[in-house]
Amino acid sequence: METGIIGLPLSGKTTIFNALTGLSASTTSYTGGKKQLNLSEIEVPDTRVDKLAELFKPKKKTYATILVKDIPVAFDNQRGILPASLGEIRNSDAIAIVVRAFKDRSIPHPLESVDPTRDLDKILESLIFSDYEVVDKRLVRLKKEGKKREREFTILEKIFEKLDSGELIGENFLNNDELKLLSGFRFLTLKPMVVIANTGDENVNIEQLKQKTESLGLSFFDIKGKIEMEIAQLPIEDQRDFLEEMGIDEPTVNRFVRKIYQSLNLISFLTAGEDEVRAWSIPRGSTAPKAAGKIHSDLEKGFIRAEVIRWDELLKYGGFAEAKKEGKVAIEGKDYIVKDGDVILVRFNV
Repeated sequence: METGIIGLPLSGKTTIFNALTGLSASTTSYTGGKKQLNLSEIEVPDTRVDKLAELFKPKKKTYATILVKDIPVAFDNQRGILPASLGEIRNSDAIAIVVRAFKDRSIPHPLESVDPTRDLDKILESLIFSDYEVVDKRLVRLKKEGKKREREFTILEKIFEKLDSGELIGENFLNNDELKLLSGFRFLTLKPMVVIANTGDENVNIEQLKQKTESLGLSFFDIKGKIEMEIAQLPIEDQRDFLEEMGIDEPTVNRFVRKIYQSLNLISFLTAGEDEVRAWSIPRGSTAPKAAGKIHSDLEKGFIRAEVIRWDELLKYGGFAEAKKEGKVAIEGKDYIVKDGDVILVRFNV
């Protein structure tokens, strides 16, 4: 799963990227143009993996991951996103929008004043307009081809009206069949979004930004970007001390990953054995064969059944053999909906 980080120039989006990943990508001030795409996989903290690893003592343990992309975004004079920047954003599963919520005279705001709500509006307007153009062009083409009565045209007309009124499409606007039909368009305003308020030593009020975000049905997250970037680059032991001094219970990355998981509606299932204990991310509502396909495509194609047990039950009974004796391992078929925390052993034949 990929999350693309975007923001206006000098919003601190690369600083946020560094705070989340512990990397030290260049944060040199820029106002547009070409800039390198920064990538990093973030491990999803999961105590279930740790506890099962203590039981099985595997050769390795592997956490689920989320790919985070610090996307270089070019803007026009009105601070609209240029088309050349949209490809990477469209390829993302979720969008994290960094909004500047700090004052710093050494870093002038490109719009001459710090106003988080205005900046969010600027970004969202660009995303809405980009989707609007895509829909408008497609509707014109369908009309020319005499396909006004087709289902695609009807759905796109409904989307066009929403975008034309300045609204995001939103995650719940289309049903599953409509989403499948239009999946190739990769609409920007259909993606889950997290708004990140980048605060600092001298903050501006973010209450209006938070209210705006919540009114749009988007997730909200605030972070002292520069400070937490510096902490993220310290040894783990030192990080804990600094976080305690700041009154923060856990690293920023843990809180961020939970937000992304919530926004993407993801869950984790696990596999466990002597070779490896591992967590896998799948969309909530996935069937057992789809989960098997996450491990390997052959497992989905040749799926026969899944042996399923809750992770805490497996831990309680001390292994699969012991849990089976107690009748705690269920045999599930192709229609089984995988639950968060399930430990699965796939039986297949190719």
